[in-house]
Amino acid sequence: MPQPTSVFRHEGGVFPDARRYQSRELSWLAFNRRVLEEAQDAGVPLVERAKFLAIVSSNLDEFVMVRVAELAGLAKGKGDEADDARGLLRDIRAGMRGMLADQYACWRDEVVPVLAEEGLTIVPPQSWTEVDRETLRVFWRDQLEPVVTPLAVDPTRPFPIIPNRSITVAVQLASDDGESKNAIVTVPRDNRLVALVSKPGCFAMIEDVLMHHLDALFPGHAIASRCLFRVTRDGAIEIDEDQSADLLTELEQELFDRERGDPVRLEVVDGGDPGLRAWLAQRLDLDDAAITTVGGPLDLTFLFGLGEKLDQLPVGPRPDLRDPPLPVLMNPPVWDDPFATIASGEILLHHPYESFQRVVELVERAADDARVLAIKQTLYRVSGNSPIIRALARAARAGKQVTVLIELKARFDEAANIRWARALEDAGAHVVYGLVGYKVHAKLLLIVRRDEDGIRRYCHLGTGNYNDKTARLYTDLSYMTTNEAVGRDVAALFNMLTGYSRPPELERLWVSPLTMRTNMVEAIRREAANAKAGRPARIIAKFNALVDEGICDELYAASKAGVEIDLIVRGMCILRAGVKGLSERIRVHSLVGRLLEHSRIFRFENDGKPQFLIASADWMTRNLDRRVESAVLIDDPRLTARLQAILDICLQDDCGVRDLRPDGTYVRRKAKTGDRSHCAFARLCAEAAAQASPAVGPAAAPTFRPRRKGERRK
Repeated sequence: MPQPTSVFRHEGGVFPDARRYQSRELSWLAFNRRVLEEAQDAGVPLVERAKFLAIVSSNLDEFVMVRVAELAGLAKGKGDEADDARGLLRDIRAGMRGMLADQYACWRDEVVPVLAEEGLTIVPPQSWTEVDRETLRVFWRDQLEPVVTPLAVDPTRPFPIIPNRSITVAVQLASDDGESKNAIVTVPRDNRLVALVSKPGCFAMIEDVLMHHLDALFPGHAIASRCLFRVTRDGAIEIDEDQSADLLTELEQELFDRERGDPVRLEVVDGGDPGLRAWLAQRLDLDDAAITTVGGPLDLTFLFGLGEKLDQLPVGPRPDLRDPPLPVLMNPPVWDDPFATIASGEILLHHPYESFQRVVELVERAADDARVLAIKQTLYRVSGNSPIIRALARAARAGKQVTVLIELKARFDEAANIRWARALEDAGAHVVYGLVGYKVHAKLLLIVRRDEDGIRRYCHLGTGNYNDKTARLYTDLSYMTTNEAVGRDVAALFNMLTGYSRPPELERLWVSPLTMRTNMVEAIRREAANAKAGRPARIIAKFNALVDEGICDELYAASKAGVEIDLIVRGMCILRAGVKGLSERIRVHSLVGRLLEHSRIFRFENDGKPQFLIASADWMTRNLDRRVESAVLIDDPRLTARLQAILDICLQDDCGVRDLRPDGTYVRRKAKTGDRSHCAFARLCAEAAAQASPAVGPAAAPTFRPRRKGERRK
């Protein structure tokens, strides 16, 4: 393995050339803005609009903890690099302020009134009835007061460490002797909405309940002023793996320390006391630019649970307030013997249009099958009660050779992965914690089985995590095969991950950091050469992010050579598309809608003999150089035809696609006058139904009427 290089995480270098590349961070903000547009769309069902508002907040939290924190640290230095960081920070914070203003306007002016129409209201303290006040007093006394702790701040009691992303109250007290004192009270994280008894569907915010009863925490003092706030801290984890004697133990310590990282952002509720706001900024060592005022409840991620609250109203569940559920399509429809089915022909699944359950069942069957000798699997993010983990543990206890590579450094999933690693070790599995200097992000499963005709390798390669929960929300691809070349490659890659071997020349896999970049560049250059020679040349790729300057440069050169390029990039894209003399033949499309577009497909025309790959990697420097990733060549005509159909459907969409303009803005595509709408989601549902069973063809497929922007569902 090559040695990883230390690069500032602005993927292509320190700061990109603005003439050729967009800012990665500003491109990410544009993506989160597209998510916000889904919440602003009156045609989206109410619960889904609330969910999108919550996603915007969750995304921003992670962005601040990682990207903004890194830039803020760089901006404290001196020189041109620090100047550039400060300039970019100004632009980022301006973009975030505008986004938050629009997000909270959507919440206050659009979602809250519609919620009230449907019978759910968040009631402010001034509107509580006497009955409400009495029942909330009992709630405070019995449930809330016992778990909150007032923390005085004075010369003998220093300013406390405010928990990361917690909602907290700063209080200024006026004592009998006239001396002002300050204190801090942290709001419990759970149960943000407290039901009121005066009317079904009415709720109080738990922070309002605490604020209303603050005087009970400070007897003998008057509450002079208060300020509700939230601190976001640097979420980076720094471990010197070369010097680490025990990665797992050191990572646990780093996770503890992360909750105490440097403050990066201070959010305060509009109307909070200015004096307390200034005091907080001084204590947290934050300037005015790092302070955000919000016009509504702090941390809108509580809206993820709004659907459950609506279902508890007297009218009962309201399916009309949600997107229609996806049908559970099982492909292959007959799965009595998964091994015989895979051996009879390669399988390609498109999740969640087709259920991820078949992948879970494959691992479960392998755990219980007496013919299975060994199971090897990489795990990056898994669900909280993972059936795959349970099956692997069961296989290990049964005496099978089980090897699991769990990536302990999967950001914000580190603690869960530590728990899973220990559980699998306790069951007798051999657990590898990753590689020094690299994250293992490849999605690989290898099952070695003694069939009647000899030893056979059964492989699963995916574009997404082995997570049965997110597989219902993210679009991803699963490839199952007994192809001998694929099996040899996957086995060699596992040997590299668990031992010291360097794999031989691979036949069907492109692997980062060994061959992925080289092979991608060669494929792009081949298209350019074909275009110059007058041969068929085209590139179509679907993935999550493009932030590698080297790949951008190759695409620019291919465009100039005459290659037509279509990129379906859900999130960040630093490439400038459609710029005269630079990228005239490059088109970038972002598909944002009901599902998180996570699948990665690469298609190279290859002089009329198209080459298709699915991959775990995006076109990001970290994926190509600093992670272990895999892409697999697929040449089965049935499967490549399906991959082509998926790409075509996404390119033809005119319901959720935004097209990137040369000036860096995204514009939502509209159907041509008189044309029938092309909704990728609806068409992919029908396509999956046709694949799942001949008896469930297009005529019997679920129907989803395309929704135009602003059209409210009845």
